[in-house]
Amino acid sequence: MGLEINKVHCGDCLELMKRLPNESIDLIVTDPPYNLNKGFLNDNLEESEFIGFLSQVFNEFARVIKPKKAVIIFFDSGKNLPLFWRSLFKSNLVFQKGCTFYKPNDCSMPHNSVLRTSEFFFICSSSLELHTNRDKYIHDCLSFNYTKLEDWYHPTAKNIEVINECILSHTIENELVLDSFLGSGTTAVACVSLNRRFIGIEIEPKYVQIAERRIRNTREQTKLGSF
Repeated sequence: MGLEINKVHCGDCLELMKRLPNESIDLIVTDPPYNLNKGFLNDNLEESEFIGFLSQVFNEFARVIKPKKAVIIFFDSGKNLPLFWRSLFKSNLVFQKGCTFYKPNDCSMPHNSVLRTSEFFFICSSSLELHTNRDKYIHDCLSFNYTKLEDWYHPTAKNIEVINECILSHTIENELVLDSFLGSGTTAVACVSLNRRFIGIEIEPKYVQIAERRIRNTREQTKLGSF
């Protein structure tokens, strides 16, 4: 049994992704926990336990993504970045490209005297080659101002313009996008506005409710021609 398309599914992504057929997804865009203890599940684990968790997630990505299609993963650019690499190298994903999301108006607290205004995201695949249908190309450094809307607040929400760029540069209309750590729903909202199908997975019920509300609002706006 698969997962219903154009729906947010509440539950553990490792369990729910098992229901997806092999090579059934055209693009994965997701922002997993960084093990920074921000109050999420699986975000305050021992290093070996976190690497075990994340490498299992990456193996599921490698199983469900279509050959030569992209898996785009946001991750911490600070001290926990090695956890990403160690998880990736234990998995069946293949690294393709590292990219940066620059936020000129968002200057985070300094770490070792460095003020952070950027985030990393990494393009991977299940195969050595990566060829994608696309509506446009993507730059390896994207620059968008950070915005936070309190009615759909999530502590690690990404700017929808960045997600739009990821989707437009790696899919064409009606293709299927998976976000297994959906949060407050930005990837799903982007898919609705860009005429892509989506599967969203989020373990926290409160964020599922927020995501569903945002999706409904976006569908209504789309019908009214607001996009």
